Amino acid sequence: MATPHDAPDSLSGILDRVDLILDAIATEGSMNLTQISRTTLLPRTTVHRLLEQMTRRRWVTRIRNDYEIGVRPFHLGTIARQGHWFFRIARPHLETVRERTRLVVHLGYLDGTDVVWWDKVGDARPSVVPTYVGGRHPAFRTAAGRALLATEPDDYLTDHFPLQLDRTTRESLQTRDQLTEAVRTARDEGLARVHGELFPHLSDVAIPVTVRPVATSDGHQTTVAVSVFGPTERLRVDSTLPQALRTCALDILADIAHSPRAPRD
Repeated sequence: MATPHDAPDSLSGILDRVDLILDAIATEGSMNLTQISRTTLLPRTTVHRLLEQMTRRRWVTRIRNDYEIGVRPFHLGTIARQGHWFFRIARPHLETVRERTRLVVHLGYLDGTDVVWWDKVGDARPSVVPTYVGGRHPAFRTAAGRALLATEPDDYLTDHFPLQLDRTTRESLQTRDQLTEAVRTARDEGLARVHGELFPHLSDVAIPVTVRPVATSDGHQTTVAVSVFGPTERLRVDSTLPQALRTCALDILADIAHSPRAPRD
């Protein structure tokens, strides 16, 4: 049976190949033709032909013999992020949480086993909280990730996570059973807490915000998580943070209820 890589140049086949090339370049930052062909397992002639078209459309930029991600994806991604109805509604409430707590606030969504940061409000210095918009981390190591996992069906963890988890710090969870218990606790409490499992000196608290549209292409509810990152010693004892996050979530949902742009059941 022919694979998508071997299929004729149908539209779906071309898109599959373009996706492979973009993923490869984005992962490495810069690659030459031979490296891209080797990484994607696509014929060199196919890669060269597609790169020429992608360069003309500014999807990639060629610098001497190397290719980088071009300005077109960046431009579209920026517009999509800042123009999205949920982003516009949520941003003022993230800023309010920042003002009340003086902590770094994140908006994240679940992508497979990772949490991806959609927005970040607060100190932009990586030395304070080493995260960035568009960055991703294993969901099980963050409060935002666990809050999001708590909104998924019970078999999501079994389908997506191995029995043994990779640890980054001494506090990180070791097994899927431990993750299941942590997610169950987050579901019961309506929020999640993680102390020093992603970064040794930082902890985070997060709450999910769920909107239920008629349907989504991936079969999931529209769910994000709002989280605050800060020094572990403070987040262990600050009893005001859960209420600040719950207020933020309720305020976002109230604005969504009155927004003509938000999806409806």
